[in-house]
Amino acid sequence: MRISLHRWTLCAVLSAALAGGCASSTLKGTSPDGRKTYLGPVPIENTEAFRQFMKSPQNDVSIQTYLFARLKAAQDLQYYRDGQWYSWLEAYRGGMWLMRNRYQKGQDARTFIKNHVWRSEATGQAHLVKFPDGSIHEAYYVLLNELDLLEQTLRSDSPGKSAAA
Repeated sequence: MRISLHRWTLCAVLSAALAGGCASSTLKGTSPDGRKTYLGPVPIENTEAFRQFMKSPQNDVSIQTYLFARLKAAQDLQYYRDGQWYSWLEAYRGGMWLMRNRYQKGQDARTFIKNHVWRSEATGQAHLVKFPDGSIHEAYYVLLNELDLLEQTLRSDSPGKSAAA
């Protein structure tokens, strides 16, 4: 009895430690050394997503289309939703479905992302992005970084200079 109680205690302690380690390993859009994390390369001025955005009406739908273009170009990332990992293509299709079925005319990108990307409507779990280096970030914060970067770049005085650089 004493040995089994000891084993149970050891298992409980190890499980708690491992679970705590897993929970704390999820990042919120910033690397451990303080750098913001993005779906794709920065600066963004030479990306296809940015070039297409600059040709667009630059409204709320254009901003979301820009985010989807960044997601589509990031084919080496994986996306987590409700207990399952998905490829960029599945995430892209899911996001487009959300836009077609849940977007409300005039809704800004930040509100849409908070309502549909921050947490799963079904489970309450965070949606995640896994990068090639193994780091896992909450998708909500990565997309906010993308929006901030787009806004900073649009405010930037010189076309070849990005605020993220």
